Amino acid sequence: MASFCHAQSTIVLSNDSSQSPAFYDGGPAGATYTWQATDGPNGGGCIKGVITDVTVHEFDPAWNVTFSSSQYYQATVQLKVDPASGVAGSAPNGYGNIQLSFRDANYSWNGVGYHTIYGPAANDWVTYVFSVPGGINVAHLQLQLQSGADWTGPITIYIGNVTIAPVPNPQILAAFTNDTVTTGWNNYGLAASYDPNIDAPYVNPVNNSAPVSLTPAGSIQFSPTSPSYQGGQLNFGFNPSQYQSVGLDVYYDGPTTPGSTNYGGFQMAIADNNAADNYAWLNVGGASFNASMIGKWTHFNFPCAASGSVSANGFAFQSTPGNNPNGATDAFTFHVDNIQVWNPVFLPSITSITKGTAGGIQMTLDGNGTANIYDQEGISSPSTNNSSVDYFWINQTPATYAFTLTNFPSPASAPQFDAHIYLDNGDSISAFNNAYSYNQTYSGSPYNMVDYLGLHVQNGTNGGVVAMIDWKTNAPNSNATNTITFNYTSMASANGTWMLTFSDNTHGSVIANDGSVSNFTLPDFSADPNYTGNFTPATSMVQFGVFKNGNTNNNNRSFTLASVGVTNASTTLADNFSGPGLTANNNWQVAEYYQFAANRAIWQPSGTAYWLTWNTASGGWGVQSSSNILNWASAGVTYTYHDSTGTNTLGAVPATNLPTGNMGFFRLVK
Repeated sequence: MASFCHAQSTIVLSNDSSQSPAFYDGGPAGATYTWQATDGPNGGGCIKGVITDVTVHEFDPAWNVTFSSSQYYQATVQLKVDPASGVAGSAPNGYGNIQLSFRDANYSWNGVGYHTIYGPAANDWVTYVFSVPGGINVAHLQLQLQSGADWTGPITIYIGNVTIAPVPNPQILAAFTNDTVTTGWNNYGLAASYDPNIDAPYVNPVNNSAPVSLTPAGSIQFSPTSPSYQGGQLNFGFNPSQYQSVGLDVYYDGPTTPGSTNYGGFQMAIADNNAADNYAWLNVGGASFNASMIGKWTHFNFPCAASGSVSANGFAFQSTPGNNPNGATDAFTFHVDNIQVWNPVFLPSITSITKGTAGGIQMTLDGNGTANIYDQEGISSPSTNNSSVDYFWINQTPATYAFTLTNFPSPASAPQFDAHIYLDNGDSISAFNNAYSYNQTYSGSPYNMVDYLGLHVQNGTNGGVVAMIDWKTNAPNSNATNTITFNYTSMASANGTWMLTFSDNTHGSVIANDGSVSNFTLPDFSADPNYTGNFTPATSMVQFGVFKNGNTNNNNRSFTLASVGVTNASTTLADNFSGPGLTANNNWQVAEYYQFAANRAIWQPSGTAYWLTWNTASGGWGVQSSSNILNWASAGVTYTYHDSTGTNTLGAVPATNLPTGNMGFFRLVK
């Protein structure tokens, strides 16, 4: 069962013909407010606020207004400061700082848009714009204009209308009808320019209207000189969590070398407004170009809310080698137009209910048939560690690398299904092509690395389980060149803890989930001058993941990583993924594959009785439960995530919140 709320109306708290009845003085004491019938910004009236005691440092006008912040995206306040007013301390023409807080019924403070008021502009009517934060049942709006020091004299402000705008659907973020590229593009190796001549017709993705031309014409042109992951970022702020999809049109000019068949491709990422990293890129999709796309516009829709970002700086674009047998090495050109975010308009419903999973990180492989038979997904060690830690064992023994596998499919159902631990040298890949940063979030990093060693635990092709150590050195752009294999022909399942241990530089063991020990010997890398430094890097990373291993039987297969551990003489990295979330204990990075990229490494809370799936990624939906369909209460669903398609939401129903009795019902509410 579901209830559905139609598109919201714009909320206008008007002071034009009378003072808004929602208005009140939010304190502190010291400011007085009166409504005056003239001099307002819209030809009518406005509210006048005065502070005469210069030691009172702030205005706090407020409004009682109720709405769900998930359904609105922008609030505006009309404000003017009387030019005869005093200023804030010694700041010439300065009136202090301003912000708007979205407060719930308990008056929690959720301030946004904090910035300094520019004095000369503030002496006339200014419309201040604030982004609406998500996840708040708003009961009060409070504007705060605050000085850090005494005013130099009495201060007077005037307040016009307050407007709260609902989430537009679709919202066109960039149609490139003017040059926003020259000032908005941050170049990280990918050249971008404004092209006023090539333009894509615009189609509304919500109602599939007939194509129209948005004038003036224009698009953004990207010119990678070599498609080896050159990138950049286009800045404009928005809230990705409010939209299920991001749409865009891409025009492929083709390789710049005549006759070349190295077509290349592109990736698109949401530039997350992350406090720790203002340029954290969350990959949402991409494509490999082909001959049929040359000279044509192709429309793409990628997941938006599924990125997990609630505040974005804009989008990043990156060139890729594509899916060509010999790689893509030639320069090429492509254009992008009509970047928009949108939600499908339909009545969502709960589409499935499945048993809960074990707690940990569920890693799921892509399901695109034969189109992505080498898909692998995973997580990487924290970037701050990777820049300073040597995870290798050379001269750091004893060393142990371990992981615990649960819900691993049987060998008969998923032959060659692979779980692995990768150790990658950051020094040599940086010296080779400076792609270390990219490979930290790329799940197929061993191929790109110059030096690598890994442990694979795989289902056998005829039953049983296989453990394999593989490595390479001085070998970029290639698979591992050396392997040692151990066969456990009678083992029924790979579930359990596996360890790779080293007692010294050349001797190690694989300790299987049944406790059996298989010893091996490696070359003495540290003593061979050809390998000096290859396995003793100053920067390195460790990845844990899942691999399809070329077998389509493994499409959509998954297992849950219950715990991991890395220890050597210089570092310890351990996690049981107790949560909440992937990064609660360590700041793990999600590692994705370049084809059909999506976040397929999902944290799973312990104690989940059931997973509910509903067919929208749009926010604002809650789950209720009942044992008799007459009395409904919260189902306790506090943890949700989006599937790899970016179109469905999964919510965890805790065992402690199940309806009483022998039957239960669930419904969506908004």
